[in-house]
Amino acid sequence: MTEIQIFQLFGLTFFAIGIGMLGNPKFIKNITQELDKSTVGMMYGGLISLAIGYFIVAFHGAWGGGWSFFITIMGWLAIFKGLGLLMHPVGMLNMYKKIISKKSHAIVIAWIIIIIGLLSLYFGYIA
Repeated sequence: MTEIQIFQLFGLTFFAIGIGMLGNPKFIKNITQELDKSTVGMMYGGLISLAIGYFIVAFHGAWGGGWSFFITIMGWLAIFKGLGLLMHPVGMLNMYKKIISKKSHAIVIAWIIIIIGLLSLYFGYIA
């Protein structure tokens, strides 16, 4: 996967998630409630996040100039998220719940995710 394709994938994914969080905040709360009931869902989420992070770091682990370091940072964040979900799922779920418990926090997180998505789309399609 090329750097441009990674930016395109990040951009589409993050932008869609951020818009979804703004447009339907109850959906995100429902997801955390479902994850609270599903240890298998937490495990699969951790495995998927760990695998995505690993492949990004293994095949793109570049700290070089430009914005390519952003992809490496996102890969490492995915690894840490995956490890957290696998090793301490209750703590991770409690952190998610705390972040979205206040509407203002959820809105700020949604906008951060949208901005990351827009930056990624810019580097994937325009730059």
